[in-house]
Amino acid sequence: MDIILSSASHHAMLFAFLAKETIDTFGEEGKKAVTAGVNHYGEQRGHRMALRTLADGDELNVENYLVYGEWEAFPGQMDLRFPAYEPEVRMQNYRCPWHTEWSKRGLLEYGHYYCKDVDAALARGYNGMDLELMANRTQGDECCDFVFKDCAVPADRMEAFAAKRAKIGGKAKMPWPYHVGHLYSAMRAAIVDAFGEAGEQVVARALDDY
Repeated sequence: MDIILSSASHHAMLFAFLAKETIDTFGEEGKKAVTAGVNHYGEQRGHRMALRTLADGDELNVENYLVYGEWEAFPGQMDLRFPAYEPEVRMQNYRCPWHTEWSKRGLLEYGHYYCKDVDAALARGYNGMDLELMANRTQGDECCDFVFKDCAVPADRMEAFAAKRAKIGGKAKMPWPYHVGHLYSAMRAAIVDAFGEAGEQVVARALDDY
């Protein structure tokens, strides 16, 4: 039997416990701190993706944003679709381990604070792209529906786009312990910055729950 030390599910639950403790303890100010942490985390990840893209001599555009994604879920955890690549890239997610874990444990209201901001922060950190969230499963929608505003992968680029994805493969992927650690670091910094020692206590309680 394989022993899974870290996964997207662990990432999801760490966020949920940190968000729950912070929001339950500090209310509206807690929501602001959680939101600040998510945006900082997402922007850092997007910037890291940009650095890898530039290191390979590639442009910072939506095509390479999709190629240089940093994580990969386990088989069967995701149902991600791209109904359109032009005139704007549209991305729809019908299943993901974040929603799966939060819904099983009655934590969707806290998970919402991750989903509402993280993807836009990633795109912003990558190259300033405007990624609009049109629908959100944590709010009861059928899918998470994203539009990359004014960004397209033209039909005459699709063959080269597919070839680049195959070539890059898992090169840009980071292991889940790295992602979990980065999430913890970014969220802890935002919570402690907002609430000091009381924030440290909240983080400690969340880790106990986790």
